[in-house]
Amino acid sequence: MRSHNLCVGLDVIGTVLRANLEDMAKDNQQNILEENNFEVPSDNELFAGVVHEQLSEREVFAGDEDFYKRLADSTQTATTRQPSGTSDFHLTSIKFKRFSTLQKTLAASIVVVGVMLLYALLKSPAEPITSLAPTPIDLRTPTTKQTPPAKSLVEDSTQTAPQQIQRSEPVLPPTQPLSLKVAETFYQKKAYDKAYLVYNLLRQNLPKGSEEEVLRDFLQLKMALCMKKAGDIEQALPLFKSVLQTHSPVIRAVANYHLSLLEMQKNQHLNARARAYQTIALISAANLDGKQALSLQQDCHFLIAASITRNVLSLCDADKDFPEDLWNNSSQTDPFSNLNETQLRTLLNSGSEQLSKTLLGPKIKMLGQHSTSLSSDGPPHWSAICQKTSIEELLARFAANAGLDIHWACGRDSSGIRNRPLSLYLPRATSQQVVSVAAGCAGLLAHIDEKKVINIFNPADYSSLSEHISLLSQQAISLWQRFLLTFHDDQRTPNAHFALGLLYAQKGQLTDAIAEYKLVANRFSQTSLAPFALLHSSKLKTNLHDYLSAREDLNQLVEQYPDAEIAGQACLHLADVTRKAGLYDEAERLYRKVYNLDSSFESQTASAFGAAICSYEKNDHESAANWLTQYIGLVKDHTTIDLSFVYFLLGKTNLALGKPRQACEAFQHALAAGPAQLPKKEYLETVSALVEGYIEQKHFVEALDILENVYALHFSQKETTEILLLKSKILRAMGLPNKAIAALGDRVEYISDPQLKAKISLELTKCHIAKRNFEHAYNNLTEILVLVEPSPLAHEITLNLADVCFKLGQNSQTISICTQLLNLKPSTQLKEKALQLMATAYSRQKSYDRAALALLGQWNGTENSNQENALDHLSTKEQSLHRTR
Repeated sequence: MRSHNLCVGLDVIGTVLRANLEDMAKDNQQNILEENNFEVPSDNELFAGVVHEQLSEREVFAGDEDFYKRLADSTQTATTRQPSGTSDFHLTSIKFKRFSTLQKTLAASIVVVGVMLLYALLKSPAEPITSLAPTPIDLRTPTTKQTPPAKSLVEDSTQTAPQQIQRSEPVLPPTQPLSLKVAETFYQKKAYDKAYLVYNLLRQNLPKGSEEEVLRDFLQLKMALCMKKAGDIEQALPLFKSVLQTHSPVIRAVANYHLSLLEMQKNQHLNARARAYQTIALISAANLDGKQALSLQQDCHFLIAASITRNVLSLCDADKDFPEDLWNNSSQTDPFSNLNETQLRTLLNSGSEQLSKTLLGPKIKMLGQHSTSLSSDGPPHWSAICQKTSIEELLARFAANAGLDIHWACGRDSSGIRNRPLSLYLPRATSQQVVSVAAGCAGLLAHIDEKKVINIFNPADYSSLSEHISLLSQQAISLWQRFLLTFHDDQRTPNAHFALGLLYAQKGQLTDAIAEYKLVANRFSQTSLAPFALLHSSKLKTNLHDYLSAREDLNQLVEQYPDAEIAGQACLHLADVTRKAGLYDEAERLYRKVYNLDSSFESQTASAFGAAICSYEKNDHESAANWLTQYIGLVKDHTTIDLSFVYFLLGKTNLALGKPRQACEAFQHALAAGPAQLPKKEYLETVSALVEGYIEQKHFVEALDILENVYALHFSQKETTEILLLKSKILRAMGLPNKAIAALGDRVEYISDPQLKAKISLELTKCHIAKRNFEHAYNNLTEILVLVEPSPLAHEITLNLADVCFKLGQNSQTISICTQLLNLKPSTQLKEKALQLMATAYSRQKSYDRAALALLGQWNGTENSNQENALDHLSTKEQSLHRTR
């Protein structure tokens, strides 16, 4: 790398110097031409004058007096310094003129070259060992004709070429022996850089020719594994892909297996699924040990099910907050370990002969029913072998032999999908297995329905998202169930059950999902998935409003797994569930615990907000205000919906504490971000509360300004009417009842909702009361009572009717109306006003004992028989008048 940088630097410097020298040469040549641009005299003209045989020094240097003076001075100085009789040549001490421009340029260029070389030597860093790149691989020229590599593989190799040139390799000692055993020793000791280098040197030292092609491919596969183990995924991928062109089925199977793992790491789930199927398709061709073959099959089936599941979850946007080892739990079997050269060559060449026999076309054969391992009434088994055959040709031949039909539902580019090549070696498989593996190798989905039709789908293409998710979910559930039945002793059994819980939850089968989670938590309690299963189970139970059962799961999680990474999240969720269950004291205690843990900003803000809600629900407004203030101090973003709602809640809390000024400030902050930051219901409630606060403080102009800004929004008829009623209330409080009546206009005539019409009529009545038009108000209120149903609004109308009766001097009727209102159990505020009005009416009647009882909150619910129920009498009378009209 250093020599490369030096060469580049010298090349650049040489180019600059060459350009400068050329420019200076051109300038000198131009100057010479300009000086010589005059008529040159002839020889006769030059020597026409008198010839002086003896000339003095001054005459010799005539015309150049400066040079003569310097020469004379130099001669005199030299004479004084040297003894007489010396004959040194004095011209060497002559002081010439300063350096020319050319000399200066050359000197500067030499200095620059030296500085750049020194900088390149000191600055050039050594490359890390883990970033090794393979040396360019010689293109093989096989004797037999082969299918050219795919375009993507060529592009991958081309793209990595510049990186290969810029990387360097570590150097082994000259005495280091080179052998396969040495490379394997380095590999087992996790010295992947040295193992890579030994594998590469062994590959380069192999003799050229087709005899060693398979061994050369094996060494390249091991080089790719070294790169993968060292973490250099980008360099390992092209090596794995290029080795897929080998003749060895076992090399292709192992390469596809590791490519599947890498694709899963890159979240390319469908590509990972196809690679896993391509591995399964060639496992039987390799002469693997029984345990190794079984382990590799288990890993591939797990990868296939996991890839489909993760694809479904990503489409549902539910692929977050999972345990790390839920998907990355493969055994990564190495079939080449502990093999000598003979065993290795046998393994590498196994299966090649059988596949080479199918180059002209796939071999489909139905196995005999007379086999002892088959029951007479069991499903037929098949042998399917092919080499680089298109998926369409293979399935067509298989369908013809099995008596099946084919339905292609692949959407766009169906012709390109049907021509996808695949290699398959299934010596014994059912019809569904043949179809599934063949389609999976081509990246497709296939199943045989009851009508004996092979339905083929492309999982990467769909027109309806919901139908696509449903299809993939059912496919994933089937794969996991088949995995559990086939490999019931696999250590990833809890992973399969957890994945089933995720899929059931996405399909809306919450009961089945909870059952899967509880199975993981109880049967596999020692695994890292158990606490996650309890957390997911509690969330589903919360969605079902089964808060008590959800609390049980969360308590179990917190008690059994206090050191789990989700323990803090579980404690916060437990507090939320406890609050939803109505246990506010216990929930506040849990929120306080999470807040004091200070595990993260999110948990601290959430716990502060939850504690504030609990205090507010308990009517502990002082504590609620403290928690809300702490939340506001923690949150930095002042435009979030949560913060706007917190200010809204703080405003209501301050109103309950009797602090209207602080309440108005909080409501202003809640509205500052605009209506988009609050739900419409809370936004209107905030506007109403802020206007009420301004009215209480007699800040009428500010209240009207709030309503004017609200008018720019689009509300429904009911919401617009509520705002209009607020404006009328402000005008009435300002002593402008006529303007309030004009603002309401004849709106009541165009309202069909009885409750809304009653509200407008009540506001008009209050305006007439402000104008002291009590008779008109009395008639309006009695009419409204006929329309309205029993509700808090009816209680307010009744109280206003009692007040009007009192102002008309009808004390007995006032007492009767208040008595019946109190029997209806109105709100605390209305109850206090009714008792005050009743006490005043008793005082007018000089019944001071009853007035005192009323002030103490005691009244006689049943009046004397001679005092009839005035409210019922009025209601009956008005109903008859209404019918007559």
